[in-house]
Amino acid sequence: MSGCFDVFSTELLIYIFNYLEINELSRLRLTCRRFRDIINAWDNVLIKTTTIVTNQNNDKFLTRCFSKIPTKLEKLRLQNNWKYGIYNEKSLFYVRKKYMPCLKLQKDYLWFSRGSKIFNYKRDKNNIIVTKPNFVLTPQYRQSCVNVGFSSADVTKFTLRNNILVGGLSDGGVYVQNLVDRNEYYIDKAENTFTCSVDISPDSLVVASGMRNDCFKMFSLQQDPLELTLIHTHNLGQRAWCVSFSDDSPILACGTSAGGPTRKSILLFDTERWDLRTGKCEQKFHDAFGAGLYCLDYDYCNSVMVGTYLHGRAALWDIRTKRCVQLYFMRTCKGSTLNSPIYSLSFDSEYLFAAVDQNLNIMDFSGYGRQPMRDYVKML
Repeated sequence: MSGCFDVFSTELLIYIFNYLEINELSRLRLTCRRFRDIINAWDNVLIKTTTIVTNQNNDKFLTRCFSKIPTKLEKLRLQNNWKYGIYNEKSLFYVRKKYMPCLKLQKDYLWFSRGSKIFNYKRDKNNIIVTKPNFVLTPQYRQSCVNVGFSSADVTKFTLRNNILVGGLSDGGVYVQNLVDRNEYYIDKAENTFTCSVDISPDSLVVASGMRNDCFKMFSLQQDPLELTLIHTHNLGQRAWCVSFSDDSPILACGTSAGGPTRKSILLFDTERWDLRTGKCEQKFHDAFGAGLYCLDYDYCNSVMVGTYLHGRAALWDIRTKRCVQLYFMRTCKGSTLNSPIYSLSFDSEYLFAAVDQNLNIMDFSGYGRQPMRDYVKML
């Protein structure tokens, strides 16, 4: 029988393989080199399904993926690990003091802020990240400023774009740093409040910040010398929790506490998808345990990961359905006395990074073989 298959053309084999199930294709590709090469090359034709987390269909998502998944079958294997909680977990950078950290993920680097410092770590396949940082940034005032030297305020949030880092400080300051020439930096310190969020426009010309004192600010960013100039301030009457520029259109979104002047709402219990063309909410994903939501990340296709207020819990949602795909609990937050929100998270096709108050937790979903299954979604 194998001799007959050897003389079949590639086109005829693809036609035959179309009748096979995914698990049958997986076994068939192990029988000989030719079948393996055909199935690997034509898996997008043979396997007519869309994956979650591992799809890698968007270029923006690929910029933070450590590796490109070569075949559809490998994407399905990784998707299975995400869906059923099959992963290895490690916890790094434990400290006794509790912080509100922030992280940003790139293809080759992980940026992690804690206290008044921002750490840059090299990503590594064997150790996930190298534990010794490439460099450490500390917000610093220029010599020409009234304040001189390093800022003692914590970095609350930060973002990266076009070799410019913008950070918010716990004393109300907004910090900018040139990542090519790290001697270029600037801090705008206008009033004593708390900077909840910052973002920089796609052209790196405008910086926006949301403040705890209900103010929303916009700055003009000058490159030479690096400097911020306040161009607009608006009192929203409610706390400005988050600001974000659109990459595709000249739009800036600002998320507020929505509590009004007499009621300060600090908890959000659901994730919403809005259509910018109509200005209407099209989808809502409610947290199963009614916990507040602290952060989220998106693969720009169909996967949303949300970090919650209690027990170091992250939830994976598929926007094509209304049911939670899986729950992930950080092991450093398990126990009656161990409890922390996930303050910041990010993921690629193989790893989930989550920052809690005393640790950085990393879940590795790329493993093979028998591993423990943590299918917590069965509780729902």
